[in-house]
Amino acid sequence: MVITASSGVGTGAALALPPHVQLKVEDLQTYFIQGASTVKSVDGVSFSLSRGQTLAVVGESGSGKSVTSLTIMRLLAHPGRIVGGRVLYRLRGGDVVDLAQLPEKRMRAIRGREIAMIFQEPMTSLNPLFTVGDQIMEMILLHESVSRDEARVRAKRMLELVEIPAPERRLDQYPHEMSGGMRQRVMIALALSCNPSLLIADEPTTALDVTIQAQILDLLRRLQKEIGMSILFITHNLGVVAEIAHEVVVMYAGRVVEQGLVLNVFERPRHPYTRGLLACIPDVRRDRTEGGGRRLLNAIPGNVPSALDLPTGCAFAPRCPLVVDRCRELPPLIPVSEDHLSRCWRYDDL
Repeated sequence: MVITASSGVGTGAALALPPHVQLKVEDLQTYFIQGASTVKSVDGVSFSLSRGQTLAVVGESGSGKSVTSLTIMRLLAHPGRIVGGRVLYRLRGGDVVDLAQLPEKRMRAIRGREIAMIFQEPMTSLNPLFTVGDQIMEMILLHESVSRDEARVRAKRMLELVEIPAPERRLDQYPHEMSGGMRQRVMIALALSCNPSLLIADEPTTALDVTIQAQILDLLRRLQKEIGMSILFITHNLGVVAEIAHEVVVMYAGRVVEQGLVLNVFERPRHPYTRGLLACIPDVRRDRTEGGGRRLLNAIPGNVPSALDLPTGCAFAPRCPLVVDRCRELPPLIPVSEDHLSRCWRYDDL
């Protein structure tokens, strides 16, 4: 589908996406500018997400994962701003728009209906003063022309969809009356109440124990299969990526350092940072032991550099075991095999 930008957006240039692509981020730059200080939280990030697929964005805290998702949703807090790039999105009718350029009024119509988001901590995302039923109904009433009675029926149906027991009773409960796992299911029900085409999940299992985490991941997989939505999954947990994602984007210091199919990246990581992250995953068959049976966990040496003082060239160079003089020059994203890119001069040595 090709359209011409309208509603005063852009310069009238045609916007296009391949038929199978739901979202395409092109050279996105999101900076936080305060006085003379500039933090390049997202610096030239590009990726695409196909319909009905899951793309995982991974990296340490401060790598730019969450800022990328908030930029797509246009929920940046001051002094954050988009200074470059495009966020192309396919609407339900097939038209393609640049979310980075849309007026706020149009974005409000898209949030919740076309694109929904699950935040990291449901207790701070759900309003403690309203019942969960009222909050789900509010989303439905905002985007759909239905009565309150019909909205309540749909809200109950959403709680059933996310496998919350006794949904009729739960509709009238407040968030504090539910467990962490239940609240996360409510957040998913709220996000899916208008059948969005894209779900952005920002570390939705971080605050949950491993049993509930597995249940939430199973639920997302099942709902994706039933509804056919695309999922952008933000996480720092590579174990979760292996379970849920088709493709993965690895970020460090605001840039993409590696991306590709999950199987390719996991079988042969072609960036030292990705290799280090994978080595940090505990493995009882691999981890060495010392006196008393204590396991020694692997760790990436050093610290993430300050966003206000990034090194010249490759930002990972100060922590990299393969660093050479050429690393003072920033490498591009280099195709290392089919559907596999790496931002490393020495990818062939890995």
